Amino acid sequence: MLPYVWLSLAIASLWLPPRASAGTLPLRRTISAAWLALAVTHGYTTGVVMPLGVLAILAFGLLCYLDSRGHQVLTPIATVVFSLALMAHVVPGFSNLLIVRDIVLSPGAVPYTLYLNFDKAQIALFLLAFGPPLLSSGTDVVTMLKGAVPGVLVLIAVLMACALWVGQVRLDLKWPEIFPVWAWANLLFTCAAEEALFRGVIQRRSQGDSASPTLRNGRGIAGLAIAGIVFGL
Repeated sequence: MLPYVWLSLAIASLWLPPRASAGTLPLRRTISAAWLALAVTHGYTTGVVMPLGVLAILAFGLLCYLDSRGHQVLTPIATVVFSLALMAHVVPGFSNLLIVRDIVLSPGAVPYTLYLNFDKAQIALFLLAFGPPLLSSGTDVVTMLKGAVPGVLVLIAVLMACALWVGQVRLDLKWPEIFPVWAWANLLFTCAAEEALFRGVIQRRSQGDSASPTLRNGRGIAGLAIAGIVFGL
């Protein structure tokens, strides 16, 4: 379990202020790299990461770094393909930790299996480390929340009402024992990786640097649609 704690701290460190520095190196990257080194070392000694996994982490990190340094055609494509391979768990060298297998959380629900995915978390780590930050100040965060939260709440309400209406879900309030671990894994090892890839890379690259954040131009809408379709698939 501890290698995943160190890896979580490596990812969380990337939310430190991007302008702070330790000498000539960005502080958030320096701290994150230290936690990552500890996570990989501990993971290697406990069998979570094998030699091929270490090589895969180094290769993916180098690829993300090269992609951040230029606008070549091949590096973005290679980054996306490598990320999808990590996400699909087809890259050898990782033994992800099984938390529960085929647990039924509600009567009639499909069995649920939960892993802590060391491989998929690398997507979040390196894409966040080398990608340009979308939010660089507290003001940016407040502006984002004011613009996004009302629409998100309305969308969630409409989607859940439709899901209840067609019988896709039903109301069953509970607090499963696995919830704390699920929330931790879902936030840092699942959501962060998926958003960094599908929104931070695919959507941003599809929209282009000049894409309006309010989606008032065709390329902005097309980029949003492309990222949504790829994520859905």
